[in-house]
Amino acid sequence: MKLLSDFDGVWTDPAQEALAQGEILERRLMDGIEITRRPEAAEWVRAARSAAAREPGRFGWVSNGRLSAFGDEDPFTAHSALLHYLEVVHDGDAWARELRDLAIAAGGQDLDAFGGQCHAAAVEQVVRTRGPGILPAAAAAGRDLLARGVEIVLVSNSPPDKLLRWLEHAAVPATRHPVRTPGAVRARGSAGKFELGPLRRERLELGEVVIDVDRPAYEAILMDERPDAVVGDVFSLDLALPLALRRTDPAWSRVRLFWLIQPYAPDRLRRAVREHAPEVEFAHGFGDVATALGREPQGRVS
Repeated sequence: MKLLSDFDGVWTDPAQEALAQGEILERRLMDGIEITRRPEAAEWVRAARSAAAREPGRFGWVSNGRLSAFGDEDPFTAHSALLHYLEVVHDGDAWARELRDLAIAAGGQDLDAFGGQCHAAAVEQVVRTRGPGILPAAAAAGRDLLARGVEIVLVSNSPPDKLLRWLEHAAVPATRHPVRTPGAVRARGSAGKFELGPLRRERLELGEVVIDVDRPAYEAILMDERPDAVVGDVFSLDLALPLALRRTDPAWSRVRLFWLIQPYAPDRLRRAVREHAPEVEFAHGFGDVATALGREPQGRVS
């Protein structure tokens, strides 16, 4: 059996990294603002965050001009939503225009690059103070699966060096893709799950929730790996495309799909998946997934 697993949010609790990312992002935005004007700028950012949060289906992580993940799907996409908001309203808002231009100047490319740099800086900052943060229960579940002969492939947007470093710290045997070693996790990082293509695939509709599943980099990995099961915590990034494949490709009809429900999983998306995607099994920890893989599908963990 082969399990294709996400990493951040499945093996980890990303709260500290996300908090640090928000602090770094706002600090870097404020660095270019005159000190006397910073309180006003900070108040504008707070209002912008609230405005973006009220419309998570409009503001989020953008790729190729389209929404790749909703702004409420995890603590990181909330920061992407803020940057997306800056991009959308900058023409008609002086503060948005100024902060956007400062972010691009600091990032050297665009808002997405700026957000990526803030994310990387946050991860490194947290690791320096706390160390790598794989949850002990997730590490134990991973070792249990490996001992049972399950092949685990970590397919993550995080770079492979981070995955290998954190797995080593948690005493989970691992190799860098494409090296395969029995009894070791294979780390396949920098997966580009968020990268959207030219709309070759129809969007996935779950009631009123519509998700873009034209993700060529992720699709290439899925087709290469052909897993028996997939687990992730951010539905749009991790599970929407595998669900679309399960519904349209007979070769995927028996692939099990596990949504690891973290506290940040939005209620509106939980309801949509529960009502319109019976193929998806809910779990509340990597240990739930490890247990479920030892038996036939028996419905969801509510």
